[in-house]
Amino acid sequence: MRFLPIKAQIAIAQAFLLASIVILAAICGLVPNRRAAEMQARAKLCEALAVNTAILVNRNDFDSLGAMLETVVSRHPQILSVAVQKAGGQRIVEIGEHSVNWNPTIDEVSVDTQMSVPIRSGDIKWGAFEVRFQPFAAKGILGFLQDPTLHLVSFVSVVAFVFNYFYFARKLQDLDPSKAVPERVRGALDTLTEGLLVVDKNERIVLANQAIADSLGSAPQKLVGNSVEQLPWVSLDGAHIETKRPWTLAIKERQRQPGVVMGLQGPSGVRTVMAHAAPVLGPTGDLHGVLTSFEDITELENAKSELRKSKEAADAANRAKSDFLANMSHEIRTPMNSILGFTDVMRRGLATMESQRRDYLNTIHASGQHLLNLINDILDLSKIEAGGLELELTQCSPHKILSEVVSIMKVRAEDKGIYLRFRSEGGLPETILTDPTRVRQLVTNLVGNAIKFTEQGGVEIVARIENIDRRPQMAIDVIDTGIGMNDDQASKVFTPFVQADASVTRRFGGTGLGLSISKRFAEALGGQITVKSKPGKGSTFTATIETGPIKNVRIISDAESKAQESRVTQTVGIDVELPPCRILIADDVEANRKLIKLVLASAGAELEQAANGQEAYEMARDGDFDMVLMDMQMPVMDGFTAVRKLRSEGFDKPIYALTADAMKGSEDACRAAGCSGFLTKPIDLDKVLATVASVIREVNPKRVRRVVTEDNPASHEYDPTAPESDIEQFSGLVPLTQTMELDLAALQEIARDYLPYLKEQIGELSAAWDRRDYAEVGKLAHSIKGSAGTFGLDEFTEPSAKLQHLAQSNAPELDIELGVATLIDLADRIRFDAPIVPPIESR
Repeated sequence: MRFLPIKAQIAIAQAFLLASIVILAAICGLVPNRRAAEMQARAKLCEALAVNTAILVNRNDFDSLGAMLETVVSRHPQILSVAVQKAGGQRIVEIGEHSVNWNPTIDEVSVDTQMSVPIRSGDIKWGAFEVRFQPFAAKGILGFLQDPTLHLVSFVSVVAFVFNYFYFARKLQDLDPSKAVPERVRGALDTLTEGLLVVDKNERIVLANQAIADSLGSAPQKLVGNSVEQLPWVSLDGAHIETKRPWTLAIKERQRQPGVVMGLQGPSGVRTVMAHAAPVLGPTGDLHGVLTSFEDITELENAKSELRKSKEAADAANRAKSDFLANMSHEIRTPMNSILGFTDVMRRGLATMESQRRDYLNTIHASGQHLLNLINDILDLSKIEAGGLELELTQCSPHKILSEVVSIMKVRAEDKGIYLRFRSEGGLPETILTDPTRVRQLVTNLVGNAIKFTEQGGVEIVARIENIDRRPQMAIDVIDTGIGMNDDQASKVFTPFVQADASVTRRFGGTGLGLSISKRFAEALGGQITVKSKPGKGSTFTATIETGPIKNVRIISDAESKAQESRVTQTVGIDVELPPCRILIADDVEANRKLIKLVLASAGAELEQAANGQEAYEMARDGDFDMVLMDMQMPVMDGFTAVRKLRSEGFDKPIYALTADAMKGSEDACRAAGCSGFLTKPIDLDKVLATVASVIREVNPKRVRRVVTEDNPASHEYDPTAPESDIEQFSGLVPLTQTMELDLAALQEIARDYLPYLKEQIGELSAAWDRRDYAEVGKLAHSIKGSAGTFGLDEFTEPSAKLQHLAQSNAPELDIELGVATLIDLADRIRFDAPIVPPIESR
């Protein structure tokens, strides 16, 4: 009972004492016996009935006797049955089931359940009057529980416990040992920042100060009298709390127990305390209790924990850096040894045969290409790790993306004598919402990896739509018949710089970064990559990406997709014959105006040009134009202001915005200003032509000629991160080349005229940054982003967009400095030697 409070223990003892007194009084007969009284009452009833029965028997009036006894039985529920029996055993009268209820084996004449009274006729015993009663209580434990004495004892015990509990609680409070402490000493103890407990040798609290009470969210008085074990102690190191109790050790060993760290659960969470326990001994060495102080060291422990975590993180970073440098040292030194070695061989003239020189040059080129791939992969990986991977979500065709990958990578597959094919299961949506560039990089990486490790058979791309967590996703399987992997190797393939084993690197080469980057791309696109593989059987890499809502998007089969591609190939770049119409082009870049004018004029339109918003506003207001193409970022007056002014003055002809800002809210802003439609830069000539045709008149196909557009399967978006593809990769090692193929001499002349303008813009950009003119830097970056891509200089688009964002958001100077330097470096390496592509008819 040690776990009970003192007041409860005293109340229980008092209740037991009083119950014992009641039981002793009952045994001694001092307590009225209810059953004895009931037994006497039954005996008197039987005697009275026996007298009446004898009178009626002497009169031989048995009918009246039966009626009288039946009335008595019905009025007394405790009577089960009665009978009048002659001396010979013959029953004259029987009320109730007396023969069943009566027990003739009982020797006693009268017991608590049945009584027999003799009936005399004169001096002769005529017979007997028998009565069977209900028993006073049931048999067994139920009868014991029904005992009136037990009821009395229980009632007295409960009342005594409740009364004594509250009575002694009040008395003990008045006898609180802590109140024996003088008030000034008590006040001094409460001002201590350390918690303080005084416990007796039974480990019950006799004194608590305010600090320990606050830690527990209680009052000091409420702690007194409780066992110290009842406090919410928490183990911090997994050891059982009883093995760490300093007060117990102090009582047992009668020695100080300093510096025991413990956990205490309080209202604000677990607090870490350091306990110091000291035994309180009397003059003769007797133990009176233990004084225990508690110092709150939670903040100190948290600081130590954070320091430990920081040290572990720093150690992990150092290990990662060492591993990275070790891998990089190996990856860089291997191709550099080849480059330097074979270059030295050729410099010394040791390669005397043409075949040797060609072989050495091929080795140098391959080593340089390996270094380039390594640098590109590291830059991609570092961009992802730094959170710099930005997605540009747009509606695009999954059939088209996957078909382009097959078209690009098929040359490599055919060079190895293996197949590369693509099919879909159940068809694919006509369009999905994703970043087509990243999807193309992801699949290209997986396919390039599969081709590299496949010597026989081939690679198949299988795409399908799945519902994962109630969200539609496109799953892309890249299945190869290559060397395969075991489970241990497959678990490591997505770790940077890790390949299946050393023999793989020696045999196939590679940096071990491609699959790691692909995994990050898939995760950024809302999916993941998994792999299944068997040694010697091949591997299946499955990438999933989110598709966006496709509920109302048409699902098309492979056959339908090929038919659409065939129709696009036949109609791409078609000439359009426009009816007589006048169109106003407003753009501050002369090359853009000339390019649009060339295309629309060849279709039969009459074109006028404006170099700024003010000119555009005045010319549109005063002229009779059927349509206006309006750049939204121009000097003097921007396009938004010009459009609003025209609309406010009643100009109701179509006005289409031309802007390099393709962010989500840009189209809404243009339409809010009064634009009828929205065209993005870089300028897609086919889209401009089709848009104008749809506005002016229905398109009339005239003749087919070669115009490279996004829909032309022969034209591939330039992707500097595509691994080992047949696309020329861009870096500082080769000159920058325009990617737009030109059909017309006039178109080529316009493109050449644009280059000096571009370099002039780059010069203005550099001067603006020297002045730290953030607004002008953002404006020039926006202009370069919109115009350079129009003329095939796609490498300018992403750096310009990034620089525009940095300038507009007042980013750190170092970031903007790097952005400006990147564009200057790109401009310094421009050359213009793209082949002139003749019309299709002449091929």
